[in-house]
Amino acid sequence: MPAIIDPGYPHQIMQHLKHITGSCRWLACSSLLLLAQVAMASPRMIPPPQPTANKNAPAAWIGMLLMVVIVGVILTISLMPSRRGHQD
Repeated sequence: MPAIIDPGYPHQIMQHLKHITGSCRWLACSSLLLLAQVAMASPRMIPPPQPTANKNAPAAWIGMLLMVVIVGVILTISLMPSRRGHQD
């Protein structure tokens, strides 16, 4: 004789979890489709604004020169021998 298993307790929980995950899956898919549709909608054809902040920017070689000077100062200071006294 096969063992009698109570199908009520685990079955109801599993059905509830299946229902919850199914609705969450439907909600996630529908929201992704909605977002994709909004992203693909073409806005009015307005040209992008032209940047005005960098019109008087310095040349690129000035930044490179500044970087070389800073690196040179750091290397010079770090390669200096330490002046230790005879008591150290």
